[in-house]
Amino acid sequence: MLISATLNAAINSQIREELGNSSQYLAIASYFDCEGLKLLAKIYYTQSAEEREHAMRFVKFVIDSGGKVEIPAVPAPRNDFRSAEDAAQLALDSEIRTTEQIYDLMTLAIGEKNYIATNALQWFINEQLEEVSSAQARLAVIKRSGPNVLMVEAYLAHGGG
Repeated sequence: MLISATLNAAINSQIREELGNSSQYLAIASYFDCEGLKLLAKIYYTQSAEEREHAMRFVKFVIDSGGKVEIPAVPAPRNDFRSAEDAAQLALDSEIRTTEQIYDLMTLAIGEKNYIATNALQWFINEQLEEVSSAQARLAVIKRSGPNVLMVEAYLAHGGG
């Protein structure tokens, strides 16, 4: 077995987090879709699918390492948003929290001298740079649009973001 019980449990917990992020992004996408903001919705539907892929990547790692996958219950996402900015801020906050969780996994793997895990986790660290950067950029554009979030849709329609 190439994974300790402690690291296995921590990764199973991260699987829950990734699936929870997927659900949260789906709720955000649905909010934008219901508001008629189809391009913003498309971005967050895509993010939802990516988060599920991240969960699956962790599942595969645990299986390949000889561990046991146990999917914990996923908390319900937040479904109500005051504004586009509120929804985008929640997405950014989620990515920052996920980055910290990945760092904690890396710290654990380094402490156990599990270099196979550190190698796998490096992919997630690199991915978090893109995730946080993209979430920050989307939030900034939404903030700049003020109350006229349709300007964000126009911006996206013309190749922005």
